[in-house]
Amino acid sequence: MAIKAIIFDIDGVLADSREAVVHNTKELMHEYGYATLDRKVEGMSSAHSAESVLTALAPELEHDQEKMKEMLARLSEITAENMGLVKPTLLVEKLPALSKKYLLAAATNRKRSAHMVLEKFGVEKYFGAVLTSADCPPKPHPEMLLKAAEKICVKPSGCMFVGDNREDEQAAVAAGMRFMLVDGAKGEEGCRAFLKEFC
Repeated sequence: MAIKAIIFDIDGVLADSREAVVHNTKELMHEYGYATLDRKVEGMSSAHSAESVLTALAPELEHDQEKMKEMLARLSEITAENMGLVKPTLLVEKLPALSKKYLLAAATNRKRSAHMVLEKFGVEKYFGAVLTSADCPPKPHPEMLLKAAEKICVKPSGCMFVGDNREDEQAAVAAGMRFMLVDGAKGEEGCRAFLKEFC
C-alpha cells in the first residue's frame, strides 16, 4: 500500500534533546538529594519514559508512587524551564512541504512537553494528531501508533513511522506500519534515507 501518512517520533527525529534530557534529569535528581553518575544519566535513551528513567536511577521509587508522581510533576516544570536546550533537527524545516503531500502525526514517549516542543518549533499546526505516553502506554507498545493512525483516518499499512531506536521499530512492526530509522541530531547524514524517499 502506498504511504499516505508519516508519523514522527519527536526526540532524536524532530528534536535534538539529548542535552536537555541529561540536564533536566540531573537537576531533578540533585534537587531530591540523589547522587547520580553522569555516565548513567547520559546512557539513558530518550526512548525510555520518564518513569522508567527515574526508576533506573532510583529503584526505590518503584515502591513509592506518591514520590514518583511528585518528581514527575517537578520534572515537567524543569523541562518547561529549560525548553531552550531543545534544538530542532533538519527534518523540522521539511514539515511544511511534507504536510502538502502526506498526513502527519507525532507519537512520542514524552508527556505534556511534546506539545511544548512542537509549539516552540512552530510546527504543531502541521500535525493531525499528537499522541504521547500520557495518552497511551509508551513505545514499544503499538497502541500510540495505532491511535495516531486512527485519528488521521489512515490504515496502519498506509503509515510510515519515523523513529530513532529499537523501541520505535518494535512499535511500528507490532502496529503493522513501515518503519524508517533516522538520527535527526546528525543532520543530513542521519536523515539521508528519509530525505531521499520523501523530500
